[in-house]
Amino acid sequence: MKAVFEKVYSGDEEAITAFIYEDKTFNAPWHYHPEYELTLILKGIGMRYVGNDVSAYAPGDMVLLGTGLPHCWRTSASSNGAKSVVIQWQGSALPKIPEFNAIHHLLTLSQRGVRFSEDLKEVFLQLVLTREPFLRFTRFISLLHQLTQSKNYQLLASASYQIDTSKRTNDRLDLIHQYLSAHFQERITLAQMATLLSMTNESFSRFFSKRMQKPFFSFLNEYRVNRAGRLLIETDQQVAEIGYSCGYESLPFFFKQFKKYKGYSPLDFRKRYREQVGG
Repeated sequence: MKAVFEKVYSGDEEAITAFIYEDKTFNAPWHYHPEYELTLILKGIGMRYVGNDVSAYAPGDMVLLGTGLPHCWRTSASSNGAKSVVIQWQGSALPKIPEFNAIHHLLTLSQRGVRFSEDLKEVFLQLVLTREPFLRFTRFISLLHQLTQSKNYQLLASASYQIDTSKRTNDRLDLIHQYLSAHFQERITLAQMATLLSMTNESFSRFFSKRMQKPFFSFLNEYRVNRAGRLLIETDQQVAEIGYSCGYESLPFFFKQFKKYKGYSPLDFRKRYREQVGG
């Protein structure tokens, strides 16, 4: 089924575009656009790619994206549909005036992608459902102002990440993301990935490291660890079972990689999460 966008507002004279996306999956490819974008996930679980960052997403996930920053959301097969609120705007929508200095600083940070932890669902929905343009714009400014006050945010792409918006590069990276999503549970070799892109092993390694600012197997381990983290939170599966199901053939190596990316052992990660949520 082709994704259908429900545009709530449109028109050349409007400074912002806000709409609700709802479908079985988030099926947009790895892509970029000249607009800034603020996305709030209302429904669905899966993996989020922003620049060279790969992380799990769930309802409540809120991300600010800068202009030209490649991104996509991949829906998990176990997800019960997908729904998000999206706000997009051109940089010219916000003039360079002192009152907007904090907002423009935030937009500078957005070139790496910024994830926020605030619960702003109602603010998002009020903005999207407001039909009077002036009120909608003032609510938009108020929302950005609230985000500038946040102390609980995370920069996603690394500082060294370099944006490449060429179609050939983005098509190749999209193919890699799709392959990992479908085969991360299996053994993946450099030769397989090189063949996928019709490259030699050496040229694929150079291509991936240059575009993503990290080696392919570091990216793959990060992906698998994020998948494992989701299973530790959402299921009662044994840690060993989760490690094997996420493509790890060696449990000691799984434990080592998990602690590297999460800062805790798998068991401690699960325990800390359940203590926090009272589970």
